Amino acid sequence: MNTERSEFSAFPSGSTVYYAGEPGAEVGAGTYGWTGESYLRVYTSSPGTGGLTNPGLMPGAVNDGTYHIGPVAASADGEILYVTRTYAEKEETLRTREDRKRFRTHTLELYIHREQGDGTWTTEAFAHNNPSEYSVGHAALSPDGQILYFSSDMPGGHGGTDIWYSELQDDGSWGTPTNAGGTINSAGDELFPSIAPDGTLYYSSDGFAGMGGLDIFRSEGSRGTWSTPANLRHPVNSSGDDFAFVVSELGEGGKKGYLSSNRRGGVGGDDIYSFGWERPKIIIILKGTTSDKHTGERLAEASVSLYDGRRELIARKASDGSGNFIFELSPGQRYTVLGQKEGYHADSAKVSTEGITKSDTLEVALLLEPVFKPGDTFELENIYYDFDKHNIRPDAAEILDELVRTMRDNPTLRIELSSHTDSRGSHAYNEALSQRRAQSAVDYLVSRGIARDRMVAKGYGETKLVNRCANGVPCSREEHQANRRTEVTVLLY
Repeated sequence: MNTERSEFSAFPSGSTVYYAGEPGAEVGAGTYGWTGESYLRVYTSSPGTGGLTNPGLMPGAVNDGTYHIGPVAASADGEILYVTRTYAEKEETLRTREDRKRFRTHTLELYIHREQGDGTWTTEAFAHNNPSEYSVGHAALSPDGQILYFSSDMPGGHGGTDIWYSELQDDGSWGTPTNAGGTINSAGDELFPSIAPDGTLYYSSDGFAGMGGLDIFRSEGSRGTWSTPANLRHPVNSSGDDFAFVVSELGEGGKKGYLSSNRRGGVGGDDIYSFGWERPKIIIILKGTTSDKHTGERLAEASVSLYDGRRELIARKASDGSGNFIFELSPGQRYTVLGQKEGYHADSAKVSTEGITKSDTLEVALLLEPVFKPGDTFELENIYYDFDKHNIRPDAAEILDELVRTMRDNPTLRIELSSHTDSRGSHAYNEALSQRRAQSAVDYLVSRGIARDRMVAKGYGETKLVNRCANGVPCSREEHQANRRTEVTVLLY
């Protein structure tokens, strides 16, 4: 049912799936100047085992109009349709996501169509349309049918287009619209809301960090109270525009539904995709603690970040009042968990779920080094240099990245970065080598945005060995490497 033209916003209702599409020229739906294609109309299709089948224009009054008609939302019984339409006094409007920035100047209206039982429909305008001032469109109903959510750029919003809602009154009318709040609305555009059977809100936005264009987000709540929106990430979202995410089936084992996208590999401009998600049968929990490295005291409200093997942020939360935190992990992955708190040097740990074949709980302890007072010194553990080299190794770069975070979290902190060598080589050579190593560490932090005047590079050569490996003492490679280290001394805090 996808064609070389655009189809989007599939909405299932009983045995019918409604969607918006561009008809061929033979339908006589006029021509939209922005695309050269026909104006949008409402189509119907039937769900089948192989996808959507039997697509066709919906007959009757719903498609009676001059300009764009669609998308559609339906009541639970399918007897009421909420249809977005172009205001009849204007020729252009929001057709697809390429036009979303024109949403505020080319107005939309909502129309309510009621099925009469004989295949005919009555039509009435949504009471809060005001096309001379703003747009109203993209309707979504709560599962109980008592709340109507929609997108609008009416006054009082947080950005371009916001999610608003109206509550059903005792007399059957829709109450005064209320903005759904600053948690789910941004300075950008929020479009295509839908409410899943469990009440979860799905919508598209270009105002939060995402993968490109419109991304699909989810949030839990109702009316004006919502949880922080979560990006559905790949493969739901792509570098293109992803929108109109609708859950058609929801059960204990997972969910199914439809979404629309103009991602690469499609048939036309916008295409309709189906999706299925199965609940993971393996549950892996990471339990951790954040503590003061010196005293062992638990640190509450430390910021804890979880990164995947490509060091892309997956989740972030604060440890609780007892310094505990929990993440849910996926099987077969590598992770880095990072703890940060003002006044402390960050600590991280690597966690792997590779090879885990059943539900399990992993544990990790993050020990944060206090940044106390001038003169305090702590070692950057596991930052080493190859023999006779001063370049920053990849494993050392990861440790220095934690120091970068500490410097950013403590903007008044000034430090000395001191480097040390093993005893092999002359004293003068080792002093020069350690100075180059210290300078390399400083240069790396500068490359990550830390001001150079907050750091001093100092090379101590072999004057501060941490073990017995002085000149003439036979030692292993590992013992010598322990002396090739970098330390931090607080100069000002």
